[in-house]
Amino acid sequence: MAETSASPDTPAPLGLGDTFRAAGDSFRDSGFARYFWSNALLFTGQGLILLGAQWLLTDLTGSRTILGLMGAIHAVIVIVLSPLAGVIADRAARRDLLIAGRIGLAGVGIGMGIIVAAGAAQVWIVLVAVGFEAVFLGLSQPATQSYVYDLVGPRRLPNAIALIALSTGVLGVAGPSLGGPLLAAVGAQATYLIGGAGFVVGALLLLAIPIKGRTEAAVATSVSFFSDVVETVRHLRRDTLLIWVLMPATFITIFAGAILIMRPVFARDVLEVGAGGFGWLSAAFGFGNLFGSIVVILLGDRLKLKGLTLLIAPLDWCGCMIVYAISPWFALTLGVEFVMGISSPFWQVAMMTILQIRVPAELRSRVLAVYFMVLQFMQLNWVYSGAIADVIGDREALFIMGAIPFGLLLLMFSVRPLVTLGSDSNPLVTWTPPADEPPDRS
Repeated sequence: MAETSASPDTPAPLGLGDTFRAAGDSFRDSGFARYFWSNALLFTGQGLILLGAQWLLTDLTGSRTILGLMGAIHAVIVIVLSPLAGVIADRAARRDLLIAGRIGLAGVGIGMGIIVAAGAAQVWIVLVAVGFEAVFLGLSQPATQSYVYDLVGPRRLPNAIALIALSTGVLGVAGPSLGGPLLAAVGAQATYLIGGAGFVVGALLLLAIPIKGRTEAAVATSVSFFSDVVETVRHLRRDTLLIWVLMPATFITIFAGAILIMRPVFARDVLEVGAGGFGWLSAAFGFGNLFGSIVVILLGDRLKLKGLTLLIAPLDWCGCMIVYAISPWFALTLGVEFVMGISSPFWQVAMMTILQIRVPAELRSRVLAVYFMVLQFMQLNWVYSGAIADVIGDREALFIMGAIPFGLLLLMFSVRPLVTLGSDSNPLVTWTPPADEPPDRS
């Protein structure tokens, strides 16, 4: 494939005024607006259900290992299903796939809400529900991101992703702020039922979008599931820089995902602030996410060195984990959660922009599926992080899981092709789009 520094698929630079106009244009597109709100409800539902499951297991068992097992079940299922999900998303109508996933998630949330309200919740039931949630999420996850490209086209893609990250930040504040008091006042059944209802409304919003997001060229040329997987592997071998792009995510997921499983433990046993404090810790992270999302939107396309961003954002995350592990004060820990949250939208926008603009349309969902497989190691990490915490202590385990990737990320700054990725000398796009590439809707 011919290399080029300028392509029809390369976003044009946006000034500050253009950035705000692009955001407004996205919302004037009724399809994207409906998807935005559907996705917002998805994030809310996932956050509330995770909050409820974590606190429910913390109440049912004091074992950090059992908490980690929840993540392992989720991760293994998504890892197994991701290759299939990527192929399906490149062949099928992505909108319909997303609708089916939300309906399945609604069934899990509402079903668990009824079980908890009836007082019948047990550890094994919570874990089985986590497994079903992982099935529906795993089958629809690659389409969640590639459908954004179908709706807005390449030029508006970074801004659209930033807007979605902004909604994640807002709901990262609202969800835990609501979920913490709900847990304390009503119980986990409230978080399950509200999350399940949100999934239903999200499915109805998607149903109103006329664009189905089907890649006709990929459907016409696909031979078999196995051949599609092999083609994805060959593309990753041709474009080896994509492997370097995925490396920081690998370090983070193998080690630094420990913070997500240790947060309720720190709230209850280390900082002793209870369910309400747990909600505020999650909300502080959400405030940081919101602030970071606003900064990303203001920067627009001036955030050119997306490869460098992929190193700095996780470095912030790991550094915050180290401080989190030794912090003796709840107020300081809240501040650390805020700073940690800032890194998330930078990471998300950089990664999603690289993978969706750099990769040809017929492979987009499959390469995204590889990234989502890597993300699942974050939940596999919960198993050994929880076991280590049971043996050596909560603070010690969190410190180790932050310090190791912090050192590895510092070493990666020597990989110049990654550091300069997104610059004029090292552009995101290295392929020539085919004639049947979906048009830019900007």
